[in-house]
Amino acid sequence: MKHLIYLSLTALTAACGLEAMDRAPETSGAELYGAYCAGCHGTDATGGDVIAGKRAPNLTTLSRRHGGDFPTAYVMSTIDGYARDNTHGPMPEFGELLGGDMASWTDENGTPTPTPAALLSLAEYLEGQQV
Repeated sequence: MKHLIYLSLTALTAACGLEAMDRAPETSGAELYGAYCAGCHGTDATGGDVIAGKRAPNLTTLSRRHGGDFPTAYVMSTIDGYARDNTHGPMPEFGELLGGDMASWTDENGTPTPTPAALLSLAEYLEGQQV
């Protein structure tokens, strides 16, 4: 069973374009989305093809699915892989790829938190894609 899971995650990683990437370049959220996310979630973020038996979720409805507020902390934790046990699906961890320069992000409680600038840029881009 472990071998099957490993093969599924390896296929998912290759399908999402991770294989040849080392680290996120200093680019815009849109460019990061195109490089890291569009392969699975689609160029319009409405969900992509079925990979490893699951369809990548529609990212344009995150706010709607979370009571009308964009769930920035949840999104960043999912992308980073930090909250792996609390997120869904076979999504690869992107934390190492989105390292580099840090920025300050203030959470919903007003607590400033050092956050990788690329991760924050990607989350801000996704927030702008909400319908």
